[in-house]
Amino acid sequence: MNYDINIREEVFGGTLCKVETGKRVYITKEELKSILENNEFSKDLESYYKENLKIKFTPLERKVGNHFSFFDIVYIELTRGCNLRCIHCLNNSGKKNDDELTKEEWIELIKKFASYGVQEIRFTGGEPLIFSGIYDLIKKATENGICTSLGTNGTLIDEKIAQKLKESGLKKAVISIDGNETTHDLIRGKGNYEKAFKGLKYLKEVGIDVRVNSVIMRSNMEDIIKFSKKIHKEKITLFIRRFIESGRAKELENNMLSKKDYDYVKEKLDDEINRGPYINGHYLRNDEGIHSRIELPFTIRGCKAGQRAIAIMPNGDINLCGFLAAQGFSKINNVKTIENWEKFWDDLQKHDKLSYLRENLDLYNSQKDIQKTYCLAYIYNYLESKK
Repeated sequence: MNYDINIREEVFGGTLCKVETGKRVYITKEELKSILENNEFSKDLESYYKENLKIKFTPLERKVGNHFSFFDIVYIELTRGCNLRCIHCLNNSGKKNDDELTKEEWIELIKKFASYGVQEIRFTGGEPLIFSGIYDLIKKATENGICTSLGTNGTLIDEKIAQKLKESGLKKAVISIDGNETTHDLIRGKGNYEKAFKGLKYLKEVGIDVRVNSVIMRSNMEDIIKFSKKIHKEKITLFIRRFIESGRAKELENNMLSKKDYDYVKEKLDDEINRGPYINGHYLRNDEGIHSRIELPFTIRGCKAGQRAIAIMPNGDINLCGFLAAQGFSKINNVKTIENWEKFWDDLQKHDKLSYLRENLDLYNSQKDIQKTYCLAYIYNYLESKK
């Protein structure tokens, strides 16, 4: 069944997700009741309504502590295999690992996650299009009311693949482009800028929502500024990601931006950031997802890791996020050893590894003249650099 909205019940009401876009809001108990019983939405939620609305609802059937009842998003790294060898690759992608999970194992996990109210899965890698079962995984998630997205370098996408992704149910794609042609090809290989843009065009032609991700480094900072202005004129959504020193990126010394650098980027892109929805990025806007539509009984942190999301590595290892995993932050568990996912999630909220990062994040942000951050991976990198 193709669902329109996915609602997971919470102690405060519910987490409501529009499956087509992945847009997520929090609703009160009264609003949840009105939606389920009368198909009535509050005025600011009318965009979630449609005729013959199909709702996937996951009830809350246990006592939950001071946190969300389950994770909203799963980032699944299907494979380390990749057709490119990007110089800043955070997890050394290129060659497939011998212990990667099978299509059948991923499908069983997707069904479990759906039963607990997961609302979005992003398939990444490596290059997820190298994984032979990718279309079956997207289809299975879609059938279970989950919004699917794909993190890809875009170079393998032609008309046929774009159509297969659409038919499988893919809703969104994130294509990595790290500046204008010369800079991008220096990072990702000659000719790959043109291939990535062709892939983007094919996806848009079949109706898949596409966003560009650009990793900003000191070495490509000026080019990213120029690229952002170009993208804004073309009305393509762009997210400027922070650079993390891990994997092959460890060879690129002194490329992390300082507060001064980010202030400079914000100044140069002030018009683009404030004149439309197309340009966003880490530290470029004030709201990093910490504000809620309704009052919640607990504090929302800007970093989704461990709060609203987890990441799963190709071999089934679970980490708070892929950026932490790539830096050597030890795994939390492995999918093959978990018998009760609700208990896993509840226990994670009290896990000493998560508490350690959050406590140090608060200490870091209390300093003066630093780029304040919500990112646990950024803090871990900072702590490791001080050892």
